[in-house]
Formats: sequence, structure tokens, C-alpha cells
Amino acid sequence: MTTLFKIIRYMPCFFKEVTHFYCPACGGTRAVAALLHFDFKRAVCCNPTVVYVCVIFLWCMIGLAFKRIFHKESKVFQPQLWMLMIGMILFLGFAVLRNIAVYKYGYDYLGDLG
Repeated sequence: MTTLFKIIRYMPCFFKEVTHFYCPACGGTRAVAALLHFDFKRAVCCNPTVVYVCVIFLWCMIGLAFKRIFHKESKVFQPQLWMLMIGMILFLGFAVLRNIAVYKYGYDYLGDLG
């Protein structure tokens, strides 16, 4: 299993190899690692979509717990279409902004976080 992990870890990103741009999911693994260390600022800088998905997941889990405890449906905690739309805008918008910042202005968005 560790051999497979080592192979996968050092595989290049196919999207970046072909287009020479960062893909929208780039930084997702670093964001998850930062969240596991409770470093929310770094997680948002690596890929804010991961943080957003975690918040939405927790929101829906609270709704499921509410339903199981009180035996009632709560419309507040139901997944909504606007949640998906915001996630898609965040996913694609961050990819575009990051590539503009890195390739046009040479900005290292993780450099300030050490």
C-alpha cells in the first residue's frame, strides 16, 4: 500500500502537464492536511472549495442528526441548489483567479503562510 501511495504522490498533474495551468482541484490535498491541523487560513489559501465542502457537509450532518433526534424534517438543513451553485462558482472562480495571480503577476499565494 505504501508503494502505491509513493507512486501516486509523485505523479504529475495531467491537467497541468497539458495546459501548464493549475487545475481547479490543485491544492485540495494540502487544504485537507491543513484542516486536519486546524490551520483554517492555510486551508482557504490552498483551496477554498475544500473548506466550503466541509462546511456544507457538516451542515447536512447537523440536519440528519436533527431528523433522527426529533423525528422531523428541517428545511433549513436540507441541501439546496444554491449551495451547489456557490460551490461551482468558488471552484472555478478560484482556479481562474489563482492562475491569473501566479502567471500574470507572479504572486505566490502560499508564500506568506510559511
